[in-house]
Amino acid sequence: MPPRSLLFPFIILTCVSSGAFSQTNNLSVLQSRVRALTVGELSAVAEKADSGDTDSQVLLGLSLGLLAERVRDDKAQEAFYDSSLFWLRKAAEKGGAREQYLLAKADLGLPYTWHQLELNSKEASAMLKKAIAQNYAPAMTALGHWYMEGGRYLDVDYTLGMEWLNKASLAGDPEANYWIGDAYENGRGARRDQREANRWFLKGAELGDGDCQDTLAVNLAEGNGTPKDVKEAVNWFRKSAEGGNVWGTCNLGLHYMRGEGVPKDYVLSLMWGLISDGVNTGGYYCLQEIDVRPLLNLTKEQEMEATKRANAWLKEHHYPPVEAPTHDNPPSTAPESK
Repeated sequence: MPPRSLLFPFIILTCVSSGAFSQTNNLSVLQSRVRALTVGELSAVAEKADSGDTDSQVLLGLSLGLLAERVRDDKAQEAFYDSSLFWLRKAAEKGGAREQYLLAKADLGLPYTWHQLELNSKEASAMLKKAIAQNYAPAMTALGHWYMEGGRYLDVDYTLGMEWLNKASLAGDPEANYWIGDAYENGRGARRDQREANRWFLKGAELGDGDCQDTLAVNLAEGNGTPKDVKEAVNWFRKSAEGGNVWGTCNLGLHYMRGEGVPKDYVLSLMWGLISDGVNTGGYYCLQEIDVRPLLNLTKEQEMEATKRANAWLKEHHYPPVEAPTHDNPPSTAPESK
């Protein structure tokens, strides 16, 4: 088995809550449980994983994968990815659709510099098909999206992609609606039709998909394929943000900064910008992407208040805290990119 010592840096970096562990098949709740693991709970999970408990193997694999996303040292990252895949593979060997899907997603999420990319892509394809054979809707979405994007051992096939995404949507997976909407919005695998795209985004948004909520909000705010309605856009940005969506949090902060759809409030703007950076694990930083020059007028006390509020939210949702910006090290003043 991978060295148990690999666990302890993870504990230091991500242990932010004392919430008790409970088994679940809800993937968003599962990820929250991973972030919430304490030292004692993670040690108990490791022991159970070593003895063959499937749920514990999933939690341990996801925990190590989360750490791999956060470390910057290449050798350490490779070691954590190896360990993550080891435990997810152990769990998937039991034949459960959820476990097969999670292993496939881990394989597909590897950096393009990964040394066994083709082998992992083949494994991902096999795992998704096994999970789909058990009618697991998220696996249908993952395979459909993979066909739409192509690469990594699978050629682009819009027909198959849309077929699987529509099956996943009918099976009730909210994320599938986002990728169908994206196909109509960008004319990939479907005729370009912004109204039809918005219909799919609305469907996913009502089911709680954060990307659908954020994208629908952007289109409402800009009047893309729908009458412009900034207040309704802010309502959807808020729902996306409250679910921890990295784009929804950033866009909500942007609207507070501009005073669009809500009263102008620089403290709330900075709070949501910091939350966006706090929930991010993929290299996107809200406060480096938008024009935050108005926030430079905040007093030190206001900056501290925004940071306090942001960290209270992050703690409640089991994310690591963020540091307060300072006048010596202010938020970026890069031009707005969205």
